[in-house]
Amino acid sequence: MIRKTLGRGLDALFDGALSESADSAAPPASGPTLSPAPGAAPQELALDRIVPSPFQPRRRFDGERLSELAAAIRSQGVVEPLVVRPAPQARGFDGAPCYELIAGERRLRAAREAGLECVPVVVREVDDRAALEISLVENLIREELSAIDEAEAFSRLCREFRLTHEQVAERIGKSRPYVTNAIRLLELAPAVLEAVARGDLTAGQARPLLALPTAEAQTVAAREIIDGRISARGAERIAAQGRRLRTGRGSAGVAEGRVDPNLAALADRLQRALKRKVRIVARSGSGPGRIEIEYYGDADLTALVGTLSAAGRAA
Repeated sequence: MIRKTLGRGLDALFDGALSESADSAAPPASGPTLSPAPGAAPQELALDRIVPSPFQPRRRFDGERLSELAAAIRSQGVVEPLVVRPAPQARGFDGAPCYELIAGERRLRAAREAGLECVPVVVREVDDRAALEISLVENLIREELSAIDEAEAFSRLCREFRLTHEQVAERIGKSRPYVTNAIRLLELAPAVLEAVARGDLTAGQARPLLALPTAEAQTVAAREIIDGRISARGAERIAAQGRRLRTGRGSAGVAEGRVDPNLAALADRLQRALKRKVRIVARSGSGPGRIEIEYYGDADLTALVGTLSAAGRAA
């Protein structure tokens, strides 16, 4: 179902007035627009005359979902035309002109898998910026982009076409903070970015890790969140604890005061075993010491109790 939050959508992109060139020194205030193209009605085009787009924001394609789409295409054909633009530098095997794909990458791949030779297309005359924007909006409407693919597409619009976050937000029907927060994800450690791209972490779980000072700290925290199935709220607490450690308030796994390396080692072992933050409070005089173990919700507490009970029985 098409999300209504993408205010302008593809129809607005296709029906706008003439766009300024992407090489303009200052981007126009209005959204992406396309110049009128003759023969805008759908036409059949051979698959070998369609070349991939360098502006495709998606980097991952689910093989199982593509096979399902291919099965539907074998039964019903390609219901929605692909959008292409002339590719003057490319030629088919017979010397015929080729066209660069703008929107419909999954349909194109599934059509190939289904054994089709031709697909319906609509030819549009667009510049590079509009091609990227159309591909981005189509993927957002279909909710097929990972948070990282989305962030990279936003960043590319800003970097290559000199758009502000506000202008990007206007073009895709989102808020400026949404765009800014998405782009900030790209500052995360490579291992964390990969986890988000795979779907192991959500953007909400990963974003708090930006507060951690090093790539190593972010990666360790990400693994803890994944293994412990910790919520976004729990991730915020982990990041807050990391900030406290960075500013020198307390030491890793041991309560404030002089750090006992033996207690620190024990705390570290417990953290790895339990996949959550552990704090050991040393004895003071004749008083008892204590161990504090964090949990992140009722379900997480139940799981923690089960883990400790099983370990106790084994011991």
